[in-house]
Amino acid sequence: MGNLTQKKFFSFLLLFTLLMSSGCATIYQQQKKKMNANYYEGIQLYKKGNYALAKERFETVLSIDPEHTGARQYLSITAEALQKRAKKYYDAGINYKRGGDLENALLQFLEAEKRDPEYKDVKTQIETIRNSKYAQKKYDYYYTTARKQFDKRQYIAAYKSAGRAEVFNPDSLELATLKTRINNQLDNASYPYTSKAEAARKKNKFDTAKTYCNKALKVNPWDEKAKNILKDINRLENLNEMYGTGEKAYRKGDLITAYRLFKRVDNEEAGYRNTSHYLSTIKSKLEGNINTYYNNGVTYYEQDNFEAAIAEWDKVLLIDPNHQKAREYRERAVAKLELQKTLR
Repeated sequence: MGNLTQKKFFSFLLLFTLLMSSGCATIYQQQKKKMNANYYEGIQLYKKGNYALAKERFETVLSIDPEHTGARQYLSITAEALQKRAKKYYDAGINYKRGGDLENALLQFLEAEKRDPEYKDVKTQIETIRNSKYAQKKYDYYYTTARKQFDKRQYIAAYKSAGRAEVFNPDSLELATLKTRINNQLDNASYPYTSKAEAARKKNKFDTAKTYCNKALKVNPWDEKAKNILKDINRLENLNEMYGTGEKAYRKGDLITAYRLFKRVDNEEAGYRNTSHYLSTIKSKLEGNINTYYNNGVTYYEQDNFEAAIAEWDKVLLIDPNHQKAREYRERAVAKLELQKTLR
């Protein structure tokens, strides 16, 4: 290989290495951002009692970082909470079954299965009821009722009856065909409203869009398009509210609150309005306070004031998510706080 060829080869190798490093760094940052967003969203969902979604968020975190101690701890207590809810529905199902009310028993067992598919013999309980003569009679009754209602153009009632039939026999092909026909009629009834709602949303006429969505849901309560439009409008309105609250906090000098709000906005929709500018400006102002927040946390920790310590280290990790000491201390404080609560 000549000198010129060697130089070209090494130049290419260097360029390739730089590009790969840059690409890997970008992917790493994206994954880290996704991980942090899921972790904090999971905590909020857990606090609201939405354990099933919280569990999904913590599992996402652990799929990115299997050693994430906080996510592991929250996943454990979330799974425990789900199991408690499964027990509640399972026990109710057993009571209905003992009383001879197999329909409500089946509904309760299905709810228990949603919370914890492996809870006791819940799958066997469901299968036993669905394979009974009682279930066949109930299925036939609800299916026949749904078909008659469909013929009378009572589509909402037909949909509900078909749903009841599905509880007893979710694998029925004749029922699936009937449900498709019912759905088509419901979609035809709501389409004129959802199309107008979508057009209004694109023009940021949210109130008009909401009105059309509500009309769509009146004739078709299961219209996913109308629900998604309302969900998106709600998301945009929340973004505007968070952004406005963030600006107010910034003007008042409450930089931590402002930074948290703008971070949430950025996680929800990157590049939203002037969020990036606010984040970089606030971060540069807060970076000088990291040691103060960290040391405050240590002081509170040594005084067994774990809630205050966690609050201080949350500030550190908000500004610098890679601050390993603050993360380690915070995880210890969370564990000690949980233990402290159990001893009360």
